Amino acid sequence: MEHQGGRLGRRAVLASGALAAMGAAVGCGRLNGDPDYPRGPLPIASGVVDGVYNPYGTELAGRIVAALSGVLPHVNVTGGSVDNLAMVIDGGATFGFAASDVLARTLAAATGHDLAGLAHVYDDYVHLAVTERSGISSIHELRGKRVSQDRPGSGVELVARRVLAAAGLDPYRDVHPVHSHLTASIAMLRVGTIDAFFWSGGLPTAAIARLSRTVPIRLLTLGWLGDRMVRAHGPYYRTSTIPNMMYPGVGDVPSLAMPNYVVTRGAVDTGLAYHLTKILISQRDVIAAKVPSANQLDVHSAIQTGGLDLHPGAVRYYRSIKP
Repeated sequence: MEHQGGRLGRRAVLASGALAAMGAAVGCGRLNGDPDYPRGPLPIASGVVDGVYNPYGTELAGRIVAALSGVLPHVNVTGGSVDNLAMVIDGGATFGFAASDVLARTLAAATGHDLAGLAHVYDDYVHLAVTERSGISSIHELRGKRVSQDRPGSGVELVARRVLAAAGLDPYRDVHPVHSHLTASIAMLRVGTIDAFFWSGGLPTAAIARLSRTVPIRLLTLGWLGDRMVRAHGPYYRTSTIPNMMYPGVGDVPSLAMPNYVVTRGAVDTGLAYHLTKILISQRDVIAAKVPSANQLDVHSAIQTGGLDLHPGAVRYYRSIKP
C-alpha cells in the first residue's frame, strides 16, 4: 500500500494538474495519420522513493517514452495510495498506484468519482519490523512500546491500526504511536528511538532490505490475523508469506497481503489507456528486471481490479490478446 503521508504529495497535485491540462490541450484535434492517443505530458502518481511504487512508475515511464512518441511521462514522488487516488480523482495525475484497502475506503466515501482500473499489478505485504536485539517476538509484546504507524491519514497507518486492533491492542493507548515515514522510521529503529515500525509494500522493499543487511531484524508474524481482518474489513486482505531470505537474515514470515492496482479516470482517452495497459503487460519482464514486484503481474489476474471497473481502453487491450 505503500502509502505514507496523506498530504505529502499535495504540492505535486497543483503542478501535475497543470501538466494534465496541458496534455489535454496538446492531444485535442488529432489529424489523420496521428497516433491513436493524445501526445503531451503524462503525470504519474507513484510513491515514496524507498518503496516500490516509485521505482515501478519510473521504469514504466521509461517504457512509455520508448513506445509512445510525443508522450512525456512525469513521475511524481507522493505519500502513496492516499495521495495517488486524490491526484487521479482531481486530475493531477493521469494514472497512479493504489492498494485495495485504501481504494475500497475511497470508493465507499466518494460520490460521483470517475475512477477506473488498468490492471492488478502485484500484492503488498504488511511488515512489522523490530530488531533482533529488542527480544520482541510477537505483536502482543509491543504493549507499552514505541511503534511507528506512519504518517497520520496514510494508508500504512490505516492497516497498522487495523492490525493492532485485530490483535487486541488499541493503536493509541496500548502502544505509544509514532508518526514517521518509512525512511525516518528505519533510522529511528536503527538507533533505538522506536521499538517497531509498520510498513506495507511490495517485496522486497529496498529500504528494509538495506536495513536488514546492516542490522539484524525480525518481521513479526501476522498471518494468524487474516480471518479477523477479513471479517472486520473485507476480502482484500489475505494470509500470505514473506519468503525466506527476501530480506537478509529473515526466514519465512506468515503475514498479510493485499492487491495493488494501477488506476486512472474513465475520462482518460481510450487509446491512451489501451497503450498504457499494453505497456504494463507486454513490458513486464523488462520492468521486473529492475523492480522484482513486477514479476507478479499476470494477464489472467490483471483484470481483477476489485470493485473498480476496468477502463474501456484496458478492456480493449485484454480482448485483443484473448485467445
